Amino acid sequence: MTRTDESRPRTLLVVGARGIPDVEGGAEKNAEMLFPRVVDAGYRVVLLGIDGLITRDEFGGVELLKAPASRLLGTDKLLYYISAVRTSRRLRPDVVHLQGLGAALFLWGHKTTGAKIVVRYGSADYLVAKWGRVGRAGFLAAEFQTRWADAIIAVAPSLAARLAGRGIVDNVHVIPNAVDELPAAARDGEDRELVEGGPYVLLVGRVTAQKDVLTSIRAFQRVNAASGGRLRLLIAGGLEDESYVEQVRELADPSVVLLGRCTRAQLELLYRECACYVNGSVHEGSSNAALEAIGRGCAVLLSDIPENRDFGLPDRHHFAVGDEAAQARALEAAIAEPHRFVADRTGFSTWDDVAAKTVGVYESVLS
Repeated sequence: MTRTDESRPRTLLVVGARGIPDVEGGAEKNAEMLFPRVVDAGYRVVLLGIDGLITRDEFGGVELLKAPASRLLGTDKLLYYISAVRTSRRLRPDVVHLQGLGAALFLWGHKTTGAKIVVRYGSADYLVAKWGRVGRAGFLAAEFQTRWADAIIAVAPSLAARLAGRGIVDNVHVIPNAVDELPAAARDGEDRELVEGGPYVLLVGRVTAQKDVLTSIRAFQRVNAASGGRLRLLIAGGLEDESYVEQVRELADPSVVLLGRCTRAQLELLYRECACYVNGSVHEGSSNAALEAIGRGCAVLLSDIPENRDFGLPDRHHFAVGDEAAQARALEAAIAEPHRFVADRTGFSTWDDVAAKTVGVYESVLS
């Protein structure tokens, strides 16, 4: 059957999300929410993930394939990206959707299949110090190749501006992540113990230098000392970065709790009952965790990096990135008057909006 045969749905190959559903990570959350809706729009969607994180053959109509798990040069994705080009050659999709900057490292390989290439530019990963010289060079090479994509989806205006500064302006579409639909009341069950023990500040995300967890802990400890030690800081996120996690453990006192990776159901409970949500990241894309907190009516505090400013929240929701004292002052204000720090969710996109705009991008490149 040829690519021009209109009797079949157009095929979309997704590369760059390690797995769905319920896999930690911004690209993975976006994929979980977006691609079943793309299936509903009439596309055949095939997502290539990594063995161990793909645990079924299908999710929401999305066909799930596994690439072998391996760590080359300190990352689990290099062999995965190479496998993706082989999958692209075998599958011959109409569109290859590269779900992150790293996935564009082999953009040229996908181009040779004749597919249209759409890159989701979720963050400027080369700004993250953990990657080192070789890793940053790889991300910069991937970013350079995006100029040859048929379309680029930037998840924040500041990321589109970064591309423009590189001379990449054609076919750039800004489609931010969305707030979720408000969930039905969660069944707490055995997860109830997560939130027992008094009021708490919530931080969600992998425990890495990118999230600047150390500064958030120090700021919290200032506030907690002033409150008589009645508060806790719950940190929900993966603990894979062992050297940074060790620094966090050394700084933490009994009021700081590392929960590790939490399920979506556990996060619902944590958001619902927190005194305040805080995101002190030094680097983000369009933070799904921040959007989850906004959508669930939490008091929200964010570092003042451009990607967090792109949400359009009033100044009181922001504090200077890396500034322990400024973050502590913001926490004190939000805990004292939480209603002032609840964002209006009506100005944010829904996942149906994101899907409709994304399908519009596919239609434009296929036309």
